[in-house]
Amino acid sequence: MPAQPASSSPAPRLYTARHVGLRRAVNWLNLSTPIGLGLARLSGATVEKGPHGVLVARGRPLRFLAPRAMAVTIGDVVLLRASDDAMRRHPHLLDHEARHSAQFALWIGPLGFLPAYLLCAAWSWWRVRDFALRNPFEMRAGLVEGGYVRPPG
Repeated sequence: MPAQPASSSPAPRLYTARHVGLRRAVNWLNLSTPIGLGLARLSGATVEKGPHGVLVARGRPLRFLAPRAMAVTIGDVVLLRASDDAMRRHPHLLDHEARHSAQFALWIGPLGFLPAYLLCAAWSWWRVRDFALRNPFEMRAGLVEGGYVRPPG
């Protein structure tokens, strides 16, 4: 039986100009966006403005950060690995990543978000042998938009 799309509840859309401005300010202050820009530069990626106030780093994003993911978000920086073809198949991927950007702001940047995310990923792996499918951060960001599917059965 082929894999079925994961259910995706409507995640909150924090994309108003006021929310985006607040999120961007918090992510600069908590240093997650500067860290994301540093990783983008280290990888030789080109950075451009993206939707919902995120910065999209295209090029050769570092593979050691979540090797299977189409993108990794750090602060307001999306390290995008997805090809143009993959982006056509997942047109809402950057919506998903913008929700992670909001999570970075809400969880006080790398010091709060990263340990919490890794703990949730471990929980998800323990439950269903997948780092994302039962990870509350991925579920709140929208599993389908992020390109995740539910395993058969």
